[in-house]
Formats: sequence, C-alpha cells, structure tokens
Amino acid sequence: MTIIKIIRGFFCSLTLLVLAVLYTGLILSALLSLLAGILRTFGLEQIKMSIWNGIDLPVIFSIPLSLLVALLLFFCSVYVKRSIQFCLSELKF
Repeated sequence: MTIIKIIRGFFCSLTLLVLAVLYTGLILSALLSLLAGILRTFGLEQIKMSIWNGIDLPVIFSIPLSLLVALLLFFCSVYVKRSIQFCLSELKF
C-alpha cells in the first residue's frame, strides 16, 4: 500500500462524514419544506413564507413554492449521494 492510497483514503473518509451530514440535512429540509407548505395552506398562520423582507407570499402559492424548494433540495441530494458513492468506492482498496 502506498502513501498516496493512505492519504486518499483518509481524505475520503473525512469527506464521507461531511457528505453524509449534508445528505441527511437536504432530505430533512425538503420534507420539512413540503410539510410547511401543506400546513400553511390549511390554516397554520405561525408559518411565514416570504419572498423578500416584508413581502409575504400569498397562502395559495404555499404548496407550489414548497414543492419547488423541495424538488431543488432533492435534486441537490441526488448529486451528494453520487459523491458519497464515489467516496465509498475510493475507500475500497
């Protein structure tokens, strides 16, 4: 085993931890976004959605905006998962 493989394995193991936390955070955020859009549409007024500071989003657009944000987060999580799979393949000597 060469020193290059040891260094590559070390950095891949560190990267794997960071990517795993990022992946779970993206999935959890996407699910919470969907839940917040649905709850706001059905009358939960404590959830605020705004486009800019001081410009609130109408209630009717809550589900479409939350779906858009959730799809963007799921799309990002797909690429993070591919990076996780690459790091796992690099750790196999």
